Amino acid sequence: MFTNEFEHDSTITTVLDEKGTHEDVELIIGDDIVYIRQYNDDTKDGYELIAMSPKMFSDLITALNQAEGFFVTAYKKGNLPPNLES
Repeated sequence: MFTNEFEHDSTITTVLDEKGTHEDVELIIGDDIVYIRQYNDDTKDGYELIAMSPKMFSDLITALNQAEGFFVTAYKKGNLPPNLES
């Protein structure tokens, strides 16, 4: 189960655990950074946070469909969304 929210400067996808065992996971995609965060009572600010560039996030998604091994992604200009062109 998940929700999508479209803000003026980001897209937020929240994945919810239907059994209530795990805290929700939020994917926050901005123009120049991507965050994955999950609430955790044991942390100072309440969240575990992972930050990455949009290209790293694109590589992460691509990696889900690959076999074991080392890969280098080669993107052609014009085949990426504008925020990944840099």
